[in-house]
Amino acid sequence: MSSPNLSELGTKGKVIYETKNMLVIRTARGDVKVPKEKRLFLFRLPSGKRVIVLGDKIIGRPEERVKRL
Repeated sequence: MSSPNLSELGTKGKVIYETKNMLVIRTARGDVKVPKEKRLFLFRLPSGKRVIVLGDKIIGRPEERVKRL
């Protein structure tokens, strides 16, 4: 939804991998690495619900992020 890199805007696909600072999104054009920092993401959950997530809030390894909750 929001990115300082205009080429990332409108990227649609499925998150297939996550690192501390990046999401890898599988798109129709191939896999795209998107940094989490300074980004605003719109995720559609399997239930169909849409969730807006601040990329700065999800920086960190997934297993460490769960401990912060």
